[in-house]
Amino acid sequence: MKAAPLLAILTALVIPWPAFAQEARAGCTSQVAEVLQSVGLSDNNIRRKQDLRQYVGGSRRRVSGLHIWVWPRDCDGRFVIYLDRICRVTNTYTMGECRFEGHDHVE
Repeated sequence: MKAAPLLAILTALVIPWPAFAQEARAGCTSQVAEVLQSVGLSDNNIRRKQDLRQYVGGSRRRVSGLHIWVWPRDCDGRFVIYLDRICRVTNTYTMGECRFEGHDHVE
């Protein structure tokens, strides 16, 4: 075994993944739950939720953030949450007929 691949393997074992790597696998769940709770949304009044990962880079793509789309049961539209690569909420807005106080609306 050559030194370079061995070094890469040992580095991967010793250096922990960034916090986002673990959170991204879970969809930044605690941060998303906090935002949803702030607008009164829970599993009971959500029709559908979709997590979309945003990537950057060519052949070595990495996750740069998440877009969470939420379709509430009580309005015809969706609530969108953007998070950066370390699960900080960077933007939220509503679309369609959905409106939540304190959040922008996009047509």
